[in-house]
Order: sequence, then C-alpha cells, then structure tokens
Amino acid sequence: MMGARAATRIPTATLQHLGEWLDWPGWLCSGTSLAGRIGPLPAMLSRADDILIMANIVENADIFVLVEAMLIRPRPALSLAGELAVLHGPDLGSSITMVARGLGARNSWVGVDTREHARQFEIALRPAWPMGALFDSFALCALTLLQRSIVAYRGEQLAGMCIMTHHHDIPEAQAALAAFHCRIEPAGEANALRFPRSWLDQANPYFDPLVWDVACAKLAALENEVLATEASNPLRDFIVEQLDQMRRVPRLKQAAAHLGMSTRTIVRSLARQDTSFHKLVEEERKARALALLADTSLSLKDVADALGFSDMSSFGRSFRNWFGDTPGNLRKEAAQTLTAVSQDAPRRRSLCPSQGSVGRATAQFPHPER
Repeated sequence: MMGARAATRIPTATLQHLGEWLDWPGWLCSGTSLAGRIGPLPAMLSRADDILIMANIVENADIFVLVEAMLIRPRPALSLAGELAVLHGPDLGSSITMVARGLGARNSWVGVDTREHARQFEIALRPAWPMGALFDSFALCALTLLQRSIVAYRGEQLAGMCIMTHHHDIPEAQAALAAFHCRIEPAGEANALRFPRSWLDQANPYFDPLVWDVACAKLAALENEVLATEASNPLRDFIVEQLDQMRRVPRLKQAAAHLGMSTRTIVRSLARQDTSFHKLVEEERKARALALLADTSLSLKDVADALGFSDMSSFGRSFRNWFGDTPGNLRKEAAQTLTAVSQDAPRRRSLCPSQGSVGRATAQFPHPER
C-alpha cells in the first residue's frame, strides 16, 4: 500500500521512547531490516520498519500501560521537531498544528484532518487503508502526543477538551483514559481530539523565533520528501488505470505504446531500480487484493474480476502465492478477528516479562465523565 514510500527513511521519534521504556526486548525489531538488533534504534528508520515495529509493540506489549506512561512521564514522547515546536512555538494553535502535520507526514498510513468550527477545533485521525486493531492503537498513542502539546500550554486546565476513541469501552483502557484528564467519548468514524477554538490563541511566553524556524524547517523537509516520493510515476499510473478502469492486467507492450517508449528502454530502466514490469503489476494487484477483500459487500468473484483474473482458480493460485492462504480463509479469519476485537477486550501480555516492565502508574486524576 505504501508503494515507493515504504523504503524512504524518516527520523525515529516515539518508537525510540517506547523501546527504551520496554528495555529493548528481542521481539521489538522482529520481521524488520533491523531483526536481531538489541538496544536503541537508529536515528533514521524506513517507513516499513517504522510500522512493523509499532505492530510488534501492539502484538507483544500492553499498549494501554505505554499510553499511560506517555501521558504522565515528564518528557513527551515527541520527535525532536515536535518537541521544539511545542516548547518554543508562538502559540498553542501553531504548535499543535505542527504536531498534527508531523504525524501526517511521518505516517503515510494515517490521514490527519484539522477542522475549525465556530467554537471548537478538532484533529481527527483516520486510516489510509484497512488496518484493524493496529490503527486504533496507533491513534491512541497519537492522541497522547496531541494532549501533551496542549498540556504544555494549559497544564491541568483541560475542562472543555474531549478525546474520542474506539477504546472508550475497553476495561483495560480505563486507567490510561483517565490520565488524559478530560472527557472521553466513543469515536464515530474517526479517533479525534476536540477543544475550544479560543485555546488556539494562547501565547507561549517561551516563544523563540530561531528555534521555531528550525522546527518549521525540519517539518518542511519531511513534507517535501513525502511530496517527492508521491510524485507522479507515469508507468505505475498506467498500471493503476488499467486495473481500475479496464479491470485487466496491463501488458508491457501496451505500456510502452502508451508512454511512447520502447519495451527495451522500460525493462532497462526498471532493472536499474532492481524491479521489473511484472513485479510492479503484482505489487499493485497484491495491495488491491487486501483492500478489496476487506470490503465484504464484494463477492470473491467481484474481487477476482477487479484484479483482472479471468477465472477463480487463477485468482486462488495467485492469492495463495501472495499470502499463503486462500482468499476465503483470509476473509473469514479477518471477520472473526474483528468480531472478537469488537466484543471482547483483547488479553494483553505483560510488557516484557523477562526484562522488566513499565509498572502501571496510579492514575493521578479521577475518571473522566462518560
């Protein structure tokens, strides 16, 4: 789903804090290019490693204990640019908007929307594609970073602020939710944070124009890198168009004719990028297969047709090669998992049984209104 962005590198931010609190367990980098690494993460990570490490934490640790730690520890688990923006920004509105932009730029798999209403300001978090329980855990962590940005300006004066989360009714989440020190509501379409619009104008007495410029420059560099990576790729665009509109597998000769290039030129160009036309097509079909399978309104035949397969048997063979299972089994497993998540709070293993843990801190504030 990330396409070329998966290989691009981003500064290590919140994961560095979480890894330290977990005492760098052996499973932290499992399945990544850093597999086997013990100790602090490098200063830069690929986007693929970033999301896989977050998935490892959700799978192996108690995310609610970590969220609580993020809310009550003295130093916020922000990136360097985010920390500079919060500590030295001109006002709350500028600081929290920069933190929200940073979340969107760093995490290509999340959509961050800011909305100004007559009396309210809202930051909403939505997945860019179906991600199940992983996204809600990420969103809860992101909401802690936004809350800490507001606390830096307002301290404990948070009456009027509201957190909307899909973890609202999970018993294991209640201590962490209480540490937000504000009203908690169930999320609708998006996880979100909302507060009075008037707070945006609260000035920072420690505003430092020079440091603020540094933070702005760091964010601009990250956003420019994202835009450069997402720049139009005519060959991939042609593949996407054929799959979307024609519902057929594009051929190299068709692509060459469409682009006004020889097939040999395309093959050589892709070889220099360590890929091939067939590999690009399979990457697009594989990514779309998961997204289409998640739409239960589509039959398996509809999914096969949309991916350009002429019959169900060839679709099944390709799907097993991609994911190691049949499309029917994978859809059934996903449905069972989502049902279990919605009906029962998942049992969480301890943070790191063999290497210590971040002990659950006692909530400093009464449980919020619900």
